Amino acid sequence: MGLHRFLSILVICWFTTPMASGQGTPIIEEVLSKLESHANRYPQEKVYLHLDKPYYAVGDDIWFKGYVTIGAYNQLSGLSKILYVDLVGPEQTVVQSVRLPLVAGVTMGDFQLADSLSEGNYRIRAYTNWMRNFDTDIFYDRILPIGNARTDNIVAHSSFSFENSPEHQVHAEIKFTDLQGGPFADMDANYQVVMEGRNIARGRETTDGDGRIAFDFVNKQPFNLKSGEVLLRLSTADRRTVHKRIPLKTTSNTNSIRFFPESGQMLAGNLTKVAFKALASDGIGIGAAGSIYDGAGTRIAEFETDYAGMGNFSFIPEAGARYTASIMYADGSESKVDLPEVQISGYALAVNNQLDRQLIVQAYASDDLVQGQQVSVVLHRNGEVFYASTNKQAKNEAVFAIPREHLPAGVIQITLFANNRIPVAERTIFNTNDASLLPLTIETDWETYRRKEKVTVKLTAGQPSDTSRIAALSAAVIDMARVPIDSGVHEGSIYPSLLLSADIKGYVETPNRYFKDPDFARGLQLDNVMLTQGWSRIDWQDLVAGKSPTVTYSPEQALRISGVVTKRNGKIPVPNAKVTILSTGNVLAVVDTVTDAEGRFNFDRLLFYDDTKFVVQARDERGRKNVDVVLDEVPRQQVTRSKNAPDATVDVNQSIQTYLKNTQQQFEELEKYGLKEKTILLEEVKVTERAEKKVKHSSNLNGPGNADQVITAEELSMGCSTLDICLQGRLHGVIFRNGVPYSTRSPNQPMQIVLDGMYMEAEALPMINPFDVETVEVLRGIGNTAVYGSMGSGGVIIITTKRGDSGGYGRDIYTPGIVTHSPQGYYEVREFYAPDYSVSADSLAAMKDLRTTIHWAPSIVTGDDGMASFEFYTAESPGVYRIMVEGLDISGRLAHAVHYITVE
Repeated sequence: MGLHRFLSILVICWFTTPMASGQGTPIIEEVLSKLESHANRYPQEKVYLHLDKPYYAVGDDIWFKGYVTIGAYNQLSGLSKILYVDLVGPEQTVVQSVRLPLVAGVTMGDFQLADSLSEGNYRIRAYTNWMRNFDTDIFYDRILPIGNARTDNIVAHSSFSFENSPEHQVHAEIKFTDLQGGPFADMDANYQVVMEGRNIARGRETTDGDGRIAFDFVNKQPFNLKSGEVLLRLSTADRRTVHKRIPLKTTSNTNSIRFFPESGQMLAGNLTKVAFKALASDGIGIGAAGSIYDGAGTRIAEFETDYAGMGNFSFIPEAGARYTASIMYADGSESKVDLPEVQISGYALAVNNQLDRQLIVQAYASDDLVQGQQVSVVLHRNGEVFYASTNKQAKNEAVFAIPREHLPAGVIQITLFANNRIPVAERTIFNTNDASLLPLTIETDWETYRRKEKVTVKLTAGQPSDTSRIAALSAAVIDMARVPIDSGVHEGSIYPSLLLSADIKGYVETPNRYFKDPDFARGLQLDNVMLTQGWSRIDWQDLVAGKSPTVTYSPEQALRISGVVTKRNGKIPVPNAKVTILSTGNVLAVVDTVTDAEGRFNFDRLLFYDDTKFVVQARDERGRKNVDVVLDEVPRQQVTRSKNAPDATVDVNQSIQTYLKNTQQQFEELEKYGLKEKTILLEEVKVTERAEKKVKHSSNLNGPGNADQVITAEELSMGCSTLDICLQGRLHGVIFRNGVPYSTRSPNQPMQIVLDGMYMEAEALPMINPFDVETVEVLRGIGNTAVYGSMGSGGVIIITTKRGDSGGYGRDIYTPGIVTHSPQGYYEVREFYAPDYSVSADSLAAMKDLRTTIHWAPSIVTGDDGMASFEFYTAESPGVYRIMVEGLDISGRLAHAVHYITVE
């Protein structure tokens, strides 16, 4: 079967918008019907966050604009009305989380980075409740380096060398300097090597005169322990203790390569394109070249990587032959790898995706399968079909010429069906369509400005011929001298995020590259990504069998509180019960409702913020309180492994050293004028005294009184109105923020509250009357908290209320029919501070303006004419400013534009 047959078959098909269909068969019509049903029932939402900077320092503010789109054409979503944004720390725990209202698919928010945060690779992820039903790879999830020069002026310079024989022996060298490059000599350094949660080595070293330590360790289980981190506890000469986490991406020096036949298999006698991907041990692409040999040792083909360790070659495999690749990697190492086995029977797809106006798809069948049967080609994305055509397989090859006119930009799946409903071959492509992009221009009055001078930025979206030019945009202006950006920074952009990464399984290296100055060569490189990482989100067997995906989480339309009222046995529902909620927010609010026949109640369309607390009270139809209230609780999204782990920076402070110097100057200037406070953590007090205080009825799992500190009722008799006020300043090693207790051992995680054996949210503390409390036990040390597992990782406060034998008047404040509830409310977004130098102010004029983010404008909306504008003042330092504007219009066209000005 030669290449001359490639265009030998005429396929007759007719086109509609947006899908084309030929002479259909009952089978393909059934498949299309099921795909349509799938797309309607399980639409795909995507999220993009436009951030003001690519990296940050503690003390900074992270400003972001959220865009949520739906469907194949990236239209702003109306399905979900709430967006979750999490900041995940280096320990893979959620450091901060905000819940934001979505208005027409857009929102905005921010994170304040406390001084107590450590240096490291953080992640910012965003998702809707509906997206949680599907693969977490569709979440917006980005590695975000955060440095610390406020409480940690130590810069680590790490290097690792490996020897694999067969255990992985690792030699580590780490040099410690200050921000100016001076060494930390004679410093004690305790290290611990942890891989996949297991401690495999520990030790103690002292830095030499150059601030350097070196140590060796062995990974005895390299097949199970792939990655980890080096934990450091450094003791400085000025008696400071600094903790650092250094990612250990691998303990191997072995490269790998995988081969991917186009559409899944190598068919004998068919010209087959085979893509490959060569990776270094840290998951980053590595250059490689090699040759393909048959079983007789004859060289069949040669290959070489193009970009990011990827490339492809073509050859005609023969039946019964086995092929081996001999590879030479860029680091000089070599390997031999077998190619996939050659199949003598089957189907294959070959795609030419380089033509401007059409896409050429060749469907190939082996001789034994050419029986005049119907074959169909379907182009779709998550069930949304853009093209379908059916033809008889009268010869080995059939060719489909598909116009690009109605194909949206982004990842598209090509699926080949034969006589059954299960696909016989699949291939993923990336379609480029300029009609999916919104033309956007940025203009300023001048190219050069003076310091502290006003800049007016004019935006023009769309073209005069557009039916609508209304777009939602956001703009970030940064001083590139103070926020250096080089090729090593993995900066986000709306194009690769919504068009590529959200529809690709696994890690995509430097996705921005494919969208910056795109040309023919980069189109070929992007096609290699499709060949090596394309995948189908459709489970065809379940689809054809009529099995629906499990849907656990519904699209959220508003904040709500719901649950069920039962009799005290917890099983029999109570219909017609009156349920009342009392809000203890800034404005007292009381709302009531009645349960249905199943005892269920629902308070919908509520509006409250994070610090709002509720009391939920229920009474049966006769007004009796002998009932239980069980609230519906949606579990928080777990932290899963990041698919972008290869983007992690080994030494964050070192990688953004210039930025840290600049932010230190900025913070010092703000503190000088009282515009920024520095968080000060008091030295932890180690409590060795254990007073003989009588503790009765305690639910302490260690035993009553076995705590780091015990507070009795007598010590609480001070006239304070709420328990949190009584305890502030009395608990050793505990600080309170907005009424919530935090142990200084874990300053970013609230302590767990246990009230009479019932686990409560930390925010419930202010709702407890101190007069009803018998004892308060504080657990902070690992010896006392270990029994509580992960629930006690931030410390535990155990509260025991007064009983009849307490020797004083008391009552159980949590009577039947009443529960407290502290749900996550909306985050109250702050406003970005922008100085106005047109207003005379002595203090403002005297203060040095050392901003790194010069301006942040998250709520730009163009008018019917596509026009919008915003203004800002330049800062103190000379340099080049980058103005980056992103967003999309009401049709789903994506916008990204950059403009530069110079400040002298």
